[in-house]
Amino acid sequence: MNATCADDSEFGKTYVLPYLLGVYLAANAVKDICVVVDGPDCVTQKADLIWGNHDLFSTLLSCEGRHRIICTMAHPFSSDRSPDTKLAVLVGKVARSGEFGAVLLTALPFSRISGVDYSGIAAAVNAVTPVAHVPAKSMDMDWLDGYDEALDALARSSITGGKFKKRKRTVVLVGYMMDRNEFDHAANLAELRRLLAAAGLEVVSVWPSGGDCAALARAGEAGLIVSLPYGRKAARTLADRFATPLVETGLPLGIGGTLDWLGTVMRAAGAGKVLPGAIQQEARRAAALIAPVLPALLHKKVLFAGEPELYSAFAAFAGELCMEAACSFFNTRRRPVRVQGRPALALFNPDVDAAGAAVRQLPAYLKPDLAVGNSFALSEGMTCSLPFMELGFPSYTHHCLLDEPYLGFSGARVLAARLLNCLQSRR
Repeated sequence: MNATCADDSEFGKTYVLPYLLGVYLAANAVKDICVVVDGPDCVTQKADLIWGNHDLFSTLLSCEGRHRIICTMAHPFSSDRSPDTKLAVLVGKVARSGEFGAVLLTALPFSRISGVDYSGIAAAVNAVTPVAHVPAKSMDMDWLDGYDEALDALARSSITGGKFKKRKRTVVLVGYMMDRNEFDHAANLAELRRLLAAAGLEVVSVWPSGGDCAALARAGEAGLIVSLPYGRKAARTLADRFATPLVETGLPLGIGGTLDWLGTVMRAAGAGKVLPGAIQQEARRAAALIAPVLPALLHKKVLFAGEPELYSAFAAFAGELCMEAACSFFNTRRRPVRVQGRPALALFNPDVDAAGAAVRQLPAYLKPDLAVGNSFALSEGMTCSLPFMELGFPSYTHHCLLDEPYLGFSGARVLAARLLNCLQSRR
């Protein structure tokens, strides 16, 4: 991968998304979680990037003022002589309100260096509702880390403390990127449950799935933990806590990607080494339905803007469609990218102006024909006025009120059609 593209100015605008936003996304995906942030009220403004803009069904904020994100109003020049006591009282009131299944406690970096014992405050709360501490790592990590750290805090909390009887051929999916509660994700989860059922496996819980904390607690029933890319740390915590076997996977995107994913999960669960005939037939049927799209997509080059795991899965599917994901901009800190070959251009957290300039400087034979990415790439001009297909977080111009998966065999058909329509829009 190419090095991060740095700007010479002191305050260049970069493409990375912040750690706290990932914590909010995790809370947005569990409907009875409250996040208490030790910091000023500016921390609540990040919720606007989700509520009402990216997720039409988000409940993070409330028109009645019953928000699920609460701040202490603490700031670096606060004159409060006992911030620990004040914070403990607030967290206790929230936990004992009876409105939430769990409370996440975190802070901004300046609060962390003040020496407040956030972990101790969370552990000392006397309430039925568990309080979990999410480390304040905004200076070191990005939004994907924040998402995983929030899930890991829940995995360490007492919501997973019940006694469960394990059942064979059952799995829990940990680390699904449930970035909104619209029907693209509802359809994704339905597709994964359906395909695993066809492979003889039952999904007992998804971390997270838009449900409540009680749904998360069922993870202890599973005979296998399937670690998806956005919850590796949480998956390891649950595996240790329940002494459950763990398998790490990528995303089941595209036909080949879905077949590989199902085979990996089946083998780890002891459900056989050969995929059932019905699944293989469905894969062939999906490929046949996509075939008429291929002539229009042949040899087209894609500029991808988003996060590395989605890029890795999408790039593999692009290859199935005889396309090439030739350029990529990642809105994260540097991370491994698992793709075959080497993209012509790949930048982590690039300066937005430099990113657009880098694409324009590519030789003609490498210039992309369309862009796939999130709303920030579009609004900041990183897509270079190419035909644009919105995918990933945030997505402000493409919402889903009907089932529209992008994972599994059904998702492969949807993505192929969207890519075709995107290219046709140039006409």
